[in-house]
Amino acid sequence: MEPSRKRKATKAEAAQRQAVVYGQLTKGFSRYQIHQEAAEMWKLGERAIDQIIKNAREQLEKDCDITREAFLAESLQGLRNIRAQALKRGQLQVAVNSLRLMTELTGLTK
Repeated sequence: MEPSRKRKATKAEAAQRQAVVYGQLTKGFSRYQIHQEAAEMWKLGERAIDQIIKNAREQLEKDCDITREAFLAESLQGLRNIRAQALKRGQLQVAVNSLRLMTELTGLTK
């Protein structure tokens, strides 16, 4: 292989890069910010980075494409976990707020 030619990323490397960009997108990074960091980390060109961003955005869309019922179930489970941790720590106001939010989400407070 010529020294000027770069090798293609392995599937694991590509998946890791996509995961990093996915995280950056969820944190609100701009395209410019992602390009700056990706170019520094991986020494990639603009087109390659744009493809990683595209793939990460598609994955983000798939992850967000859930039913209302599934989202409610995930939300309630998260709140149950927060409530349990708050009770263990003696943070009663946090536990009460978690319970209040669970009742609001299920429509029991109407």
